Formats: sequence, C-alpha cells, structure tokens
Amino acid sequence: MSISDAVDTPQVNTVSQAPRTWERVIGKTGRIIETCWSECEDSHANDKDGALDDLTHGFNFAGPELPVFDATDGVSLVPILAGRIQTDPYSRDPQRRQPHMNFEPFQDEVMETLTPDEFAQIIATIRAHCDQLDQVHARFARIHAQWSEDSA
Repeated sequence: MSISDAVDTPQVNTVSQAPRTWERVIGKTGRIIETCWSECEDSHANDKDGALDDLTHGFNFAGPELPVFDATDGVSLVPILAGRIQTDPYSRDPQRRQPHMNFEPFQDEVMETLTPDEFAQIIATIRAHCDQLDQVHARFARIHAQWSEDSA
C-alpha cells in the first residue's frame, strides 16, 4: 500500500435530520423526555437509561488514515485529523452544554471543547504547515534527482 492509497479525502456528512425524541430513565425512578438537536447523528441505542449527565448529542467525522511504521507492529493505519462535534446538555460546564469540537489531531491525542474560532486557528496552522511541507517536498525532490544524476 502506498501513502497516496491511504490518504483519501474523507467525506463529511452534512445532512441534518429531524429531531428525534425518546423517553429516558434516570436513576431508579426518574423519567425525562430527550430530544436530539437537528445535527445529532448518534443512535442513542445505549442511552435509554443512565445518569442525567452521561448523555451527549453530536456526530463524529473521520480523518484520513496515515500508514505509520512501528518497529514492533510493522505498518499500521493511524487515523489523523478526526473529531466530534457535540453538546453535553446536562454538563455542569457551560462550555460543554453548547456545541463544541473535540478534535483528535493524532490517535488518542484529543483537544476538547474547542470553539469555532479555536478550530479555525488549528486549521490555519495545519494549512500553513502543509504549505511548508510542499516546499520541503520540492527541495527533497530536487536533492533526490540531483543525487540520482550524480550516481549515474
């Protein structure tokens, strides 16, 4: 597998659905009617009961998988630049009650509760670094071609 085979452009689901409503059991005796916000794509199959503040609404978005070599495991596809937009409606933290981004730049490294402006700054940083990588690539290609010509 080549790197270009693994780095496909992920598709983002932009289809909103009608809000879903269901009854939820809280503790042993409580009941509440829950309604998803229009962007929620969670199934809520496991949310029929539980603690009030365990509920989140949102959707995940995938990033590309990068083939990363490990001396022990060989090549593994590692997801990068993935995340989740969600709201935690019963959180004590007001920042979590509003829609926020949990962004995973690299597997198991999570930046939580980002605002749209903070996420825009991250995107700008990644974009600027990609521009720098283009320059490094051009230099590397020139060096590689020159090396091949000198070796001939």
